[in-house]
Amino acid sequence: MPLSTNRNIWQFLSLTTILFILFFAILFYFEDIFIVLIAGAVLILIVEKVIQIYNRCMDRFPNCNRKRAGLILLTGTGLVFLLLLSSQVQGLGVLISDFSDIQQDYASGASALFSEHESELSRLADSGIIKPEDLQKIGNTIFSGITDLISMVSYYFFTGVLVIPLMFGMYFKHHNKIGDYIHTYAPPEHADGIIRALKSIGRELEDFFSAKMLESAIVGLICCIGFYLGGLEGWLFLGILAGFLNIIPYIGPILGAIPPVIVGYIDSPMTAFFAVLTVIISQTIDNLYLIPFMISEKVDINPLLSVILTLAASKLLGALGMVLAIPIYIIYKIIIKELYRELINIYDKD
Repeated sequence: MPLSTNRNIWQFLSLTTILFILFFAILFYFEDIFIVLIAGAVLILIVEKVIQIYNRCMDRFPNCNRKRAGLILLTGTGLVFLLLLSSQVQGLGVLISDFSDIQQDYASGASALFSEHESELSRLADSGIIKPEDLQKIGNTIFSGITDLISMVSYYFFTGVLVIPLMFGMYFKHHNKIGDYIHTYAPPEHADGIIRALKSIGRELEDFFSAKMLESAIVGLICCIGFYLGGLEGWLFLGILAGFLNIIPYIGPILGAIPPVIVGYIDSPMTAFFAVLTVIISQTIDNLYLIPFMISEKVDINPLLSVILTLAASKLLGALGMVLAIPIYIIYKIIIKELYRELINIYDKD
């Protein structure tokens, strides 16, 4: 479509851009609740995909009660997953607790990681190369970070318990009626354009998040297998955590590698080496195969623009901006494109 020279069109698009920026600025200002809403939207997407796959599978068994079979399958899968995950977390707790008991000569913090008999760092500290107070500062920083993380996760969990069920109820009750609402309340000549824009946004966001979830699932599976073969305690929990943090561009893989390396080092340096090797292998597969051939096919965006948007969003908005840079760009692109088309139709008629 050729570019218009009509000043009114460009003024309207500029105003829309400003309002769009203000809208997301407000959302990022209330970052905590925004994260919960995003998590709820992703969970709705996952549930809807699972329901679609389940219905396609159950079409082969027309005489089977779908609701009863689905309830049994969901309950059994959830119980098995929770039992496995709880045993993993319990094993990690026992490992860390036992290690802390052995290191009771140290006052607090991560000093417990540097045993006089088992750690080279402890001998370096005794020789004066590393100052004990520096180790103490590192330890206090690590443990204060863990405390803050537990507090943040608790907040998100309890807020999610209150908000996300309401999101599920509203979505599955009204999502089939959105078109009717638009035709009822929107100007008739623009209703089709609004519906077309919403469908385009939903389709592209679904493609993007589906690809990202599949990418993270593959990375998490590789980490789970590698951690298990390396003898890492809590391999399932740590692998799932690494896959989940892989959603965050650039810094996510680093954050996901820190817990398994620390847990592996508590066991032995060789276990920590296997943890590092697993993370390197998973990131190599991710960057050489998953991102170029899976993500790029789903999202129609120039790779250079993708990098620039992600880095700029990280500078302005932090880790959450890195995750949402591409989805926000997708929404903005579709809104501006559809709005421009509608404005062209309006001013051409005039």
